[in-house]
Amino acid sequence: MQQQAESTSASSQNCVKPSIDDFPDDFMTQYQRQKQGGVVIHFLLAIYMFGALAVVCDDYFVPSLEQITNKLHMQSDVAGATFMAAGSSAPELFTSIIGVFITKSDIGLGTIVGSAVFNILFIVAICGLFAGSALRLTPWPLLRDSTCYLLSIAALIAVTYDKHVYWYEAVVLVTMYLLYVVIMYFNTSLGSCFERLAGIKKEDTAVERNRKRGSDEDQSLLEHDDEDSEDSEDRSNPSGAEEEVTVIDQNVESPFSVPQGLVSRVLWIIALPVTCLFYVTIPDCRRDRWEKWYLVSFFVSVVWIALLSYVLVWMVSIIGFTLGIPDVIMGLTFLAAGSSVPDGISSLIVARQGDGDMAVSNTIGSNVFDILLCLGLPWLLKTTAVDRVGYVDVLSGSIIYTSISLFGTVFVTILLVVINKWYLNKILGMAFLILYLGFITVATLLSLIYLGIITSLHVRHSTKEASQQSKQTWIWTGTSILPNRLQVSQI
Repeated sequence: MQQQAESTSASSQNCVKPSIDDFPDDFMTQYQRQKQGGVVIHFLLAIYMFGALAVVCDDYFVPSLEQITNKLHMQSDVAGATFMAAGSSAPELFTSIIGVFITKSDIGLGTIVGSAVFNILFIVAICGLFAGSALRLTPWPLLRDSTCYLLSIAALIAVTYDKHVYWYEAVVLVTMYLLYVVIMYFNTSLGSCFERLAGIKKEDTAVERNRKRGSDEDQSLLEHDDEDSEDSEDRSNPSGAEEEVTVIDQNVESPFSVPQGLVSRVLWIIALPVTCLFYVTIPDCRRDRWEKWYLVSFFVSVVWIALLSYVLVWMVSIIGFTLGIPDVIMGLTFLAAGSSVPDGISSLIVARQGDGDMAVSNTIGSNVFDILLCLGLPWLLKTTAVDRVGYVDVLSGSIIYTSISLFGTVFVTILLVVINKWYLNKILGMAFLILYLGFITVATLLSLIYLGIITSLHVRHSTKEASQQSKQTWIWTGTSILPNRLQVSQI
């Protein structure tokens, strides 16, 4: 009750309902959070939820998806565009579901847009800065993913332009994702056609990959890497994925083995509670003992991701309410960066191994999944199966301008890569980092300006209504009292 009273007083100054009303009462009051530093505890809990999501996704959810794709004998491109994208974007998906069905705010939409920028600019930036050497990028994967990403942004702008998302618009988003899967299915043929038209030889690409990994490495390792890259280009053989899973099964480390190094041990101790909880409740299908339980691992992991995402959005809503930050801005910044940490770590690992194409394609490809399915699917379910109104409201008008500016980030990204002769190095990484900081600054200012205008109009309208009501009361008093002055004086 106290939380509702606090949020009511805050919402009286802003016409947008705070998301904190849609969650259980906090264990602290607004005074304790603001004046006594209680908001720091909520920050720590949110960061802990980020870490727990990373553990459950990397150790249980993604391996179960790999087992599913192997059992279905799916091609690696199709599996990457469907199940693997769902694994890396599971936090964004459930954040969007919570934003649509529970908080009824733009926190999920802001998270999707913010994580898209975080992926294409910040993650690519850290790959260029910390890869160890310049990475040679192949034109076809970058142009393919960027084109699909641009079409996804255009669809997002079109469906949110009138601040309403109707059921048929949600159907368009989901259908576009299915078409994206079809494109990935024919990726080998399309890539070969592009290389013939552009005059690119596969041998040249292989030479560049060998050179970027360094001439000091053992030649046998280089040949092994080249064979792996050629196998990854041959999308028609699903057995390669099965062999990779077998290797992973043999090298699974016990979650209770104490790591080396002081920092690693401290982090291991902090994560030990959730590690034990996941170990007891989720079968680890990477191990031979639980390999056949991959479906159970999948569904239990989904339940855990949903619960952790709920607590995460709850904590972020409390933090934003305490600091006076709108939900959409918290989604653009804090939630977006935190939910994309697993993508960033995996891309950096791949980049340090010398595969720049996979690192960049992973970031852009997950953006397509985020926009088309993480937004389209909750909107479709909301407009068809839950509400009979037939549409979902988009509360933040600044999302339109932020989405439009996403176009600029994609074009600038491609332009800088072309100018840098298809190399991703530290200079390009620093340029991407500056672009990310600039984008977040502009997006935050647009959101604050939009909310300020709406709040100003709301206050002005309320003041006008109050003055009119006061004027009507004065007129009524005058017309009713003047004829009865004698009675009033006698009273």
